[in-house]
Amino acid sequence: MGEFTEVRATIDGHERAAELAHAILTAGLATSIDIAEAPVPHRAEPAWQLTLVTTARQLPLLERRIKDSGADLVSEPVELP
Repeated sequence: MGEFTEVRATIDGHERAAELAHAILTAGLATSIDIAEAPVPHRAEPAWQLTLVTTARQLPLLERRIKDSGADLVSEPVELP
């Protein structure tokens, strides 16, 4: 497994996305997080996508934190070169 892994998740509401990102960073579960608006067809409000970079060691804890928050993992983790 590579040293770093990228994980993507979506969550409703910008405030919830910011709170989740803050909790993940303060827990040391990710080395970086990007938050971007993710339009959702047939919905007035957008979802927010978090793109996170973490270590292989922190990956299981990060995935649990994301799921516990109510966010959805939108892709399988991808090892970074």
